[in-house]
This record gives sequence, structure tokens and C-alpha cells, in this order.
Amino acid sequence: MLLCGILLSASLVAVLSGERESTARPESHPTFATRKEERFARDRIIVGLKKGVPESALWTLNRRNGANVEKSIPGTRVRVIDLPRNLSVRAALRRYRGSPNIGYAEPDFLLHPSREPNDPGYPKLYGLHNTGQTGGTPGADIDAPGAWDATTGSDTVVAVVDTGVDVSHPDLEANLWTNEGEIPGDGRDNDGNGYVDDVHGYDFFNGDASVYDPGDGDEHGTHVAGTIAAEGNNGTGIVGVNWRARLMALKFLGSGYGYTSDAAAAIHYAVDNGASVINASWGGGGYSQTLKDAIDRAESAGILVVAAAGNGGSDGLGDDNDATPFYPSSYDNANVISVAATDNTDRLASFSNYGSRSVDLGAPGVGVLSTVPGGYASYSGTSMAAPHVTGVAALIKGRNPGMDAGRLREAILGAVDEVSALKGKSVTGGRLDAARALGAPDQEAVPTDLSLSARPRTLTFGHRTTLSGRLVAASGDPLPGRTVVLQRQPAGAEAFRGFARLNTAADGTYRLSGVKPGKHTRYRARFPGSGGREAQGSTSPVRLVKVRVRVTLRLETGPLKLGSSRTVRGTVSPRHGGRVTVTIKRNGKVLARRRIPLNEKSRYSFRYRPRSPGTYAFCVAYPKHRDHLGDRSPWGGSG
Repeated sequence: MLLCGILLSASLVAVLSGERESTARPESHPTFATRKEERFARDRIIVGLKKGVPESALWTLNRRNGANVEKSIPGTRVRVIDLPRNLSVRAALRRYRGSPNIGYAEPDFLLHPSREPNDPGYPKLYGLHNTGQTGGTPGADIDAPGAWDATTGSDTVVAVVDTGVDVSHPDLEANLWTNEGEIPGDGRDNDGNGYVDDVHGYDFFNGDASVYDPGDGDEHGTHVAGTIAAEGNNGTGIVGVNWRARLMALKFLGSGYGYTSDAAAAIHYAVDNGASVINASWGGGGYSQTLKDAIDRAESAGILVVAAAGNGGSDGLGDDNDATPFYPSSYDNANVISVAATDNTDRLASFSNYGSRSVDLGAPGVGVLSTVPGGYASYSGTSMAAPHVTGVAALIKGRNPGMDAGRLREAILGAVDEVSALKGKSVTGGRLDAARALGAPDQEAVPTDLSLSARPRTLTFGHRTTLSGRLVAASGDPLPGRTVVLQRQPAGAEAFRGFARLNTAADGTYRLSGVKPGKHTRYRARFPGSGGREAQGSTSPVRLVKVRVRVTLRLETGPLKLGSSRTVRGTVSPRHGGRVTVTIKRNGKVLARRRIPLNEKSRYSFRYRPRSPGTYAFCVAYPKHRDHLGDRSPWGGSG
């Protein structure tokens, strides 16, 4: 506790959502810091180079600031910048964000685990099959035996992005992912993927291949791994949700903390090395573009990310993620599932975060028995809930290898067991049901139709549009309570990216107001499908919203007299280069046109001196651009 407290005083914290179970009541689940504290590494930042910008441009910028590249994420344009002692993070962010070569610059958020001591015991796995054996409610479980009637798993690769996994544990060693292109212990990067000796994964925290370090004193990742895929039917210890999945151990947390940049690197590794599902039992802190880009890439690769919803703040009570987002579970990606924790009576755990729009479902997360180095222990937390969902996702993926992340997500969310404690607290209002989810992909799915409209379709920069549509079955019947993902592709972007998740109303409609595009943007809506309720996925037509620049004009007040002059000034928004065209009229007839350059702040200014009496009027125009329509200011006059 003291060590973690010291660490927290120096960095932005995102609470790792797992705690060792306490002998006290479930209400006793303190965390070391809340997500509102926003701590971060003080000696470095993360930057993303714009596409096409050479490394030499970053080298020049670093030299100017006395900084250097500490490390990079292979296959990306993300760089971690080591700052000199006399340059603060705030000042560095301001300087790097001001460079035209940098796409973004952000703090390197610090993440760390949050747990309490516990008297270890040997409670039965009520989360998989609850008969009331721990004083709970029979049936308050994920019905794993029903799922196992269909399949006990296959060699689906699951990435455990966490504190590392004890690869020597007797209940895990048979289910480890192995990099066949790497020769163990020869000190070489045999497969050329940028990592040396990454046989079972990689340690991004220490920069080596030791995916578990006993000196870190952390059992969290091993516990998560056991719930997902402890070997089944081997006469040893426990059984995971998936008996035979392949666990890819990706460590980015160590000695009580870890960095966003390393978490993102781990996700990129999972994408590059064949993972089908990623478990993220951690989160919090601020929005990170680096982490969002990594999850976007996972989405493009069809990889599901299962994320813990979080354990609330220092008061030990769960928070509303709708009001205060908890990342990565709050990213609006079609491949992210956010998981709350329930107990053995199907109640929402008091420490668990919730959200009617941002948390998808619940899963067992109180007193969960699983593997730890040297044995077994019970932990509580949304960290323990998430791997139940991950294990089920791996079961489904094993039976349906071609299923993408969106359909996999809907197969799980469309097959929940509805429980009263989660209504209004989660998107589905239900708890994970493995048996129903496993049955879902085999059922006949009806075609669906998804519409999308944007009003207005053309607007001035700074104004807003409304996106709306309707989801119906082929018969025309509405499909209420389904999740629709809105995606956008701004001018110049290579692909569509999700930015909002909406639930359809009773008549199948959905609506999002206040959408403010900064440039020409293409929008579409996507329904990934709902295997549990027999609905095929569908995608709406694409709607293009065009954005005009905003041109302002301001004249000095007072009459315009012969021999005097007036200043005409204004701006073009958003910022552009080039020139504006000023049209000058006298007595209603065009007298002249002038081309005036914009300065670095997209402002123009010129003085006009009349040569003859009359009524003068001015109008300023800016031409269309690849990202924007052109526009002109209202006429302004002086006489």
C-alpha cells in the first residue's frame, strides 16, 4: 500500500479493476486513487507523427527542445519522447501540439493495480455453476456447463494484457500461446517482429521476454488468465471458462504501475501475432489517442477487446461511467465490451462501475477463485468479471472462426440473462449467459435493414447536424433495444471509425444530436448483428455532410470620407492558408477586387481609401478546399 501510494503521487492513475477479496463485507473495496486525479509520467510524453512526415522532422523538433525518442511502438508512428529536466510535460505538450508534423501529443498515463489483502480459501466456482454452494442464489451464474455441452474450447488465441502470467503454473502451462518463429533464449529476434525471445508473449514494462516477474509481487494477470483458460479436465486445481484456449501473456504492469504507451504496444503486438480476443482488466485515467488508435487497429483486424468497467473511486463505491468515462471500456468502438461485476446473488457489486449507455453487461466478479503463482486465491473486482466474458468469446470464436468482432460482441450481448439489478445500470440489463451465447451463432438469423439520415447535410463550420435512422427486420418490424454503432470518416482519413453507440427505441429508431464535423465527413451506421436474437448485421448507406468555411468581416465604425481610410478585417475558420478575395462596390456596382493573404492565424486585414464620394460595400470570399466548401461573408458597408 505504501509503495503504491508513493507511485500514485507521481503519475496519472487508471485503476486496474481487480481486488483481492476481503473478509469484510463487499462494500470494502478501496482504491488507491480515483480516475479524476489524472496523474502521468513527468519525464516523457507520447506523440503521433502525421502520415508521410519523415523521422528527421521529429529529430529536428526534439533537438530544438532538448528531447529524444525513448522508444517507439513497432509498426506505428507512435513515439515516446524523453524530456529534459527543465521542460515540463505541460510545456512539452504545448510545443509538440503546435508543430504541423505532429498529429497528436499527450501525457503517458500511469496505470496500476488496486487490491486488498484476503484470507485465501477454496470457494467453489459459483460464477460458472451456482447451486447456492456459497450462500448465493442458484442459477446466478454464466451457465458454463450448458456451454460446455456445445464446446469446451479450441486453440483460439487470447491476449492477456496485464501484469504478466506465471507460465510455470500447472493449470496454465498446457494452454500457453507459443511463438513458433522464435528460438527460446538465443538472444535474437528470430522472426523479425521487433521483439527478442518473445516465446509466450512479451514484457513491455521491463523491455524483455520475462512475461512474469516474481519480484513484482503481483498475481493479477495470472488470476485473470486462469478464469479465461485454466486447463480443464486435468485433475488439477480449477477449470477456466475455456478449457483449451492459447494464452498470450503481454505484460505492461509491474511493481504496481504501468504506462499507457506500453499498454498500446501490447495491443499492437496482439494484433500482429494472431490474437482473436484481448482481455483488458484495467482502465481509468484520461482519454488517450494512442490507446484509442491501438483499439481501432484491433477493430479493423476483427479482434474483440473485453474491458473491465472499473471499481469506482476511493470511497469504494461504483461510479457512473455515463457521467465520467472510464477508458478503455468507454471507447465507442464496435469491438469493445464493457463489463460490470455481479455477486453470487446476481446483484451489482457495490464497488462496480455501471452505465446505462456505456457498460454493456455484468459477469461474476465477487469472490472469484482462480490461479495465482504457487496456487489459487479468490479476488473481487470488475477485473475478475471481464475474463468470464473473454473466455466465452473465445469459445464462440473457436466454433465460428470467421466471425468478426462486431458480430461476436452482439452474439454475447444479445444472449444475456436479464437480471433486475442491472436494468438501468447497463446497456443490456443482463448478466453473461455462456450457454445461450454459444447457441446463438447456430440459429437462423433474419436479415435486417438499417437507415441513416443527416440533417442538415451542408452546414457552416462550428454548426451541428443530427444523425438519425431506424433498424428493422426484413418484414419491416422494428428491432428495439439493439446497439447501433455510428462511424465517421473525415476528409483525408483512411477508414471509418466508430464514435458513438446508441440503443434503438421501441420503434427501432435511434438519434444523435449535436454532431459537429470539423470538415467534410462521411457517416454511416452499423448494426453488427445479434446472434442471440436471430438478427443479421447490416450497414446503412453512407451520408456525406459537407462543411463550409466561416468567413467573417468587420469594418471600422464611422462614415467613410474622402481622404480618410478604413480597415477591413476578419477571419476564416477553421484555420487555412492562402488568400481571400475582397470585392468592393460603390453605389451598388463592383469597383474592384483584391486578393489579401491570410496570416498564420487565418486572419486578414487591409485598409481602403476611397477616391470618389459614394456608398461603399465590402464582401470577403474564400474558395472551396478539399476539406471544405468555400463561402463568403455578408456585405458590410460604409458611406
